[in-house]
Amino acid sequence: MTSLKINPLDIPEIRSMVGQYLGRSNLARCLRVCKSWHASFMPLVWSTTKVWKETSSVLHNPPLEAFIRYSHHLKDLYYYTDAPEDYRFTPCPNLLRLKVDFTWIRKVRGTNIVPVQIAPYEKLRYLSIYGVDMGLSRSVMWEPVHYHNLSELELHDLEIKPTCTATFWDLCAQLASLKIEKVSVAEMPARSIIFDRLQRLELELKFQNSLEPKSQNSLEHQLDWITQCPNLSILRWYSNGSHLASSFVKGFIRGTSTWDNLRELMLMSFEFTDGQLARIIGAMRELRVLDVYTCEVGSCSLKALRLHSQSLTSLIAMDCDFSASSFVPGVLASFPHLEYLAFDSVMSQDIIDGPPWACERSLKVLVAGFQFDLDLDNQDLVYHQRQVLQKVSRLTNLKELHLTYGQADNARDLDLRLENGLDQLATLEHLEKFVLCTRIKRLSVIDVKWMIDNWKNLKEYKGYLNTANKEEQTAMLQAAGINCTIY
Repeated sequence: MTSLKINPLDIPEIRSMVGQYLGRSNLARCLRVCKSWHASFMPLVWSTTKVWKETSSVLHNPPLEAFIRYSHHLKDLYYYTDAPEDYRFTPCPNLLRLKVDFTWIRKVRGTNIVPVQIAPYEKLRYLSIYGVDMGLSRSVMWEPVHYHNLSELELHDLEIKPTCTATFWDLCAQLASLKIEKVSVAEMPARSIIFDRLQRLELELKFQNSLEPKSQNSLEHQLDWITQCPNLSILRWYSNGSHLASSFVKGFIRGTSTWDNLRELMLMSFEFTDGQLARIIGAMRELRVLDVYTCEVGSCSLKALRLHSQSLTSLIAMDCDFSASSFVPGVLASFPHLEYLAFDSVMSQDIIDGPPWACERSLKVLVAGFQFDLDLDNQDLVYHQRQVLQKVSRLTNLKELHLTYGQADNARDLDLRLENGLDQLATLEHLEKFVLCTRIKRLSVIDVKWMIDNWKNLKEYKGYLNTANKEEQTAMLQAAGINCTIY
């Protein structure tokens, strides 16, 4: 009886499975093996495609004839600036994801506004459009159409055509995720529209006139719209830093209490007081992620945060007014499941005198601005630095450590060197990324060598090096296979 030998790659289903793990160049090689392999690998070759404007240096667009022929295989498509229209308006019946980048689009003669239309792909689920930075003398105006299956939309640096505002808001009402960054829209949606499908919202509208609180894009009007989104789980909201009226603050606190599913909150350039922030946090049912910038944080907000001690996994408090020196030590001591923590100012004495850290096992990323009193003599300064680094050394599961400069001008930053306690960080065996952006640049060749020898998993270094030995230190890091970004 003869044994039957079968090559697994003769089975179409196995070829398709193998193809999912191959890069584009290897997929193209598979097409050359034999014609019977085309049906398995051709859809994978064409599933993701990029189209650029043809230039002398960019000549890798697929031939138009082939693009049209295989367009039914396209699932993920990226159009760059000035992609030829023959490509942009080719029907792609199975397209699921589309990114369009008009960052460097040319001005239309006689106007600074560049009108943009995008074909209504029937099955499209994700659409991202990048316009032109508002600092440039031109802008992209998008004319939205109905995409019946769209669930994710990201818009950057563009205007919504005024006559299409209603269409735009109707489109938003069907989304699960919406990101609007520096987008100008003539008016906010009608109150009758309920955005009950929207779960993730990232919002930064262009203000038509930030001095006019009655502008259609004012914070009050934006809040009215956000309260029409009852099922939000993630809200990331950017302000223009304008004064917060008491009516707005009350409305936001009231809205927070109605979002039963809200778990992640980011507030950029909202100057809430410690008490106001505490009321917002206290109104949330379960808080997992909190990012605040330019707010006041202190004893009230810390007390409110402790209501979420079993759920909070990420906390960012940057450019904030720390009204209570106990805030950062209190955070470190209160949240046993914290994985990400960022703050840019805490005095060493508060860390040394503070309670034990509850997040020693859980913390994966620490961004910290440790500062030291100017009155400390050299011996006391070394002691304080070693005490602070000793506490950091207990974060044995840390994967990223960012040491940044502090806010206070009348204090010193951390001087990270072996003689000041760097050697205590040998316990950070899982460290993969290290960022050093303090104002003191004394890291020596010996210090860099110690990092390479002791942090075996280090893959990336960003920040400052000693100016006198920068080239040598950079070469040492690169020779060890560590990616470097030197400031």
